[in-house]
Amino acid sequence: MLSTEMSQLELFDREVLRATDVRGPEYGHPLDNFSRVALVKKAVASCPHDAIRHALEMIGVKMCRLATSPHHMDSVVDIAGYARTIVMIIDEERLRHGKNT
Repeated sequence: MLSTEMSQLELFDREVLRATDVRGPEYGHPLDNFSRVALVKKAVASCPHDAIRHALEMIGVKMCRLATSPHHMDSVVDIAGYARTIVMIIDEERLRHGKNT
């Protein structure tokens, strides 16, 4: 390897640092954002359906990001997408189990 080439680890580290630096202002400091997300996860922990609970948790992650940056349209679209996946799960379970209701 030439001395001017970056190792995979160096490239990885550079990208990770860039990602956290770029997303920081959008999502807030991880301590604050992750603390809010943990509260949301507690709120949906009683959902008895593993896959739907995961979708609800992901909606919560996006909600917490929007609390810091309410105009971040990617998170708004993601919330709609995760809500749609809940309906997809319900439909697929009905299909797999032969239920019509």
